[in-house]
Amino acid sequence: MIPLLVGKNSNGEDRFLDLSQTSLLMISYCEEKQVDKLFRDIQNLDYPYKALNYFMTNSRRLRERKIDLQKEFVYLIDEPEMGNIKTRLVLLNQIHKEMIRRQKLMSQNKIKDFSRYISLNTWNAEKLNYCFLLIDDVWDLVTAKPKSIALQLINILINGPAYGIHTVFASRISYRNLLEQLITVNPKIRFELQKKFGIPEPTRISLLGSELIFNPDELIFYKKGCTMDLERLFKK
Repeated sequence: MIPLLVGKNSNGEDRFLDLSQTSLLMISYCEEKQVDKLFRDIQNLDYPYKALNYFMTNSRRLRERKIDLQKEFVYLIDEPEMGNIKTRLVLLNQIHKEMIRRQKLMSQNKIKDFSRYISLNTWNAEKLNYCFLLIDDVWDLVTAKPKSIALQLINILINGPAYGIHTVFASRISYRNLLEQLITVNPKIRFELQKKFGIPEPTRISLLGSELIFNPDELIFYKKGCTMDLERLFKK
C-alpha cells in the first residue's frame, strides 16, 4: 500500500488513497497551491525500493515553486506555449522504454502481475517499485505536436499500470472531453483503446481513472473510476 493523505471525512478522520491501486488519478483544481501541495506529498512519500518519479512542468512554474531538484526525480522542462515540446516527447519516450524493460523483467521471472513482483522484491535480482508520472497541466499535451505525443501519453495511461507506472495529472480546465480531443488529434488512439477495452471504446477519460476535485471553498470531492458517486472530503 502507498497511502496518500487527501483530506478528512465528515467524522474528522484522515482519508487516504492507495496510489498502488490508483492507476490514473485526475485532479481538477482552482488554485495552483492545491495541486502543488498534493504533488509535493506524492514526491515525499516514503516506501521501500523507492523508484524514479517523472515530473512534467515548465521552467516558470518550476522557479515559482522553488522545487529542489533531488536526484530521485527527473524534471523535464520546456515551454509549450512557445512551441517547444521536445523534452516532453523525450520524457514520454523514456517512460515507454522503461515500460518495455519492466515487461521483459516480469516475463523473465514468469510474473504477470506487478503487485506480485513487488511482493517478491526481497529475492528479485532487480528490485522495482511503483513509478509516477506527474503532469501539472495536461492540456499542454492535448494541443502539442507531433501527434505521436498524444499516442505515447495514451499508451502510458492504459498500459503503464500493468508494469507499475501510474499517472497523476492536473488541470484548471475540466478534462471531461479530453479523451475525445485526443482521439480527434490522433485517430490511432481509438484503436489503442479498442485493443485494451474492446468495442465500443471508452470516450470519457473519467472511465479510466479516479478523480479529485478541489472547489473554491476548499472542499474536496473524490470519485472512483467508473462510478458517479462523489465522496465529500474536507481540507486536511
